[in-house]
Amino acid sequence: MMNLVYVFVLALADRVFKILAEKYLASGESVVLIPKILGLKLLQGGNTGAAFGILSDKTWLLAVISAVFSVGFLYCLVKKKFKNDWIRFAFIFITAGALGNLYDRVFIKSVTDYLMFLFVEFPIFNFADCLVNIGVAMMIVYLLKEKDDSFFVE
Repeated sequence: MMNLVYVFVLALADRVFKILAEKYLASGESVVLIPKILGLKLLQGGNTGAAFGILSDKTWLLAVISAVFSVGFLYCLVKKKFKNDWIRFAFIFITAGALGNLYDRVFIKSVTDYLMFLFVEFPIFNFADCLVNIGVAMMIVYLLKEKDDSFFVE
């Protein structure tokens, strides 16, 4: 049950950050959070694609993919016993991020992006994207470190 609470809290945080970005960055200005590292700027018009603009204007296809993965990961979070907390939190982060962007795709028709790196040319992104990437990175670290490639207790 706590797994679902964590997912809900993180997905809710994503929604709140997006609402704040839409409210306070709507005029197109940018804000520096950490000089030369991280800033805020609302991507005008939203993002209708996935990472790096892949599948632009395929919002419903991406919504279906996000929904399928979200349902599968939610099932795992409810029914499966994870080998360790590292993998459990990887699933929590990926699920919360997928649900955060799924909400946007279904109800807003595009994903709200507002975070930007200042030290490199990189697409603007959001908190949900960070959650997915952290979760995937955690899984990769686990797979590289452990001899067993199973995430679940049999």
